[in-house]
Amino acid sequence: MLCKCVRVYAVIILSILSLYACSNQDSREWFETEAEAIQYGLHMENGEGIPPKILSTEEYRGETLVFFDLAGDFGAASISRSEKGYSWYRTAPHFGFEGGGDYSTGGFELLTESGVKIPIICGKSFDSSIEKMVLSGDGPQKDLTFTNGSRLYYSIHEADYNSLEVTPVRSGE
Repeated sequence: MLCKCVRVYAVIILSILSLYACSNQDSREWFETEAEAIQYGLHMENGEGIPPKILSTEEYRGETLVFFDLAGDFGAASISRSEKGYSWYRTAPHFGFEGGGDYSTGGFELLTESGVKIPIICGKSFDSSIEKMVLSGDGPQKDLTFTNGSRLYYSIHEADYNSLEVTPVRSGE
């Protein structure tokens, strides 16, 4: 009887260990180049049949960041590096912005796989007369322009989010 109980417990423990080992396997795709990882990541983000548009790729604190427009929503991801190659890594949700004013602004912290926290301010202009946004409160003023036909704007920043100010610049100003 004791031997039968030991076998049952052994099977249960081995099953639990197997499930744990399988759940910790990296199921992400890895590529030889950053460009391949970015193309794959954007393909995976493709929602509602509308392909995402790259707004920019930037290097920051040794991390490659990808900012993109997904059907009017703002997206941000990083590219992980390892001995396996390069892989798309996104922890932040896509940010959609509601109208109701000339523009909308928000902020979040992008966390890379290596643990780097990157503060980002982002938003969307709903008024087509706005040519750019100006970010102040984080050192010298910075122009935030619209790219790739998008009305989204964004920036990495170092200051506390509450000390930042975003001001629209309209045509003729």
